[in-house]
Amino acid sequence: MNQSEMQQFLQFYLLHRHKNQLDYYIRREKEYTHAQNQAIWLSISLIFLAALAGAFEAIPLGWFQFTCLLLAAICPILSTALAGYNALYAFEQQVKIYRDARQNLETLAVQAPDFQPGQDEAEFAQQVERYVLETELVLNTERGYWGQLAKDMKPLDV
Repeated sequence: MNQSEMQQFLQFYLLHRHKNQLDYYIRREKEYTHAQNQAIWLSISLIFLAALAGAFEAIPLGWFQFTCLLLAAICPILSTALAGYNALYAFEQQVKIYRDARQNLETLAVQAPDFQPGQDEAEFAQQVERYVLETELVLNTERGYWGQLAKDMKPLDV
């Protein structure tokens, strides 16, 4: 490959592989962080509602007392189910995988080679090759983590 073709390849790779994956990781990290925060706050709200219902249960209005008792009984169950859902989908682990991959790709983006006038074409080609290999290593490492996550999520033998 000559220098012009190598620069075209690098620009194409930066845009359609590196930036595309980086954008994907950023979106997934935000999505799973948001989902995790929603689950946590909803769980806290349900427990708080159960505590309030337990406190207001002493008010001697028939329908109100019944509603408070019902809320005091149901909210902890819903909160527990939500905590189980949060653990099942492993939002925290998924956020960590996407965050690590994003940070590694951002670090590599800063190190992307740029052809300087007077630079040897062979040296530039080696820099591009090293950059592509390092980027692909980050992406392969991220894929490997999914296998570990799935292995950790196997059902228990009962």
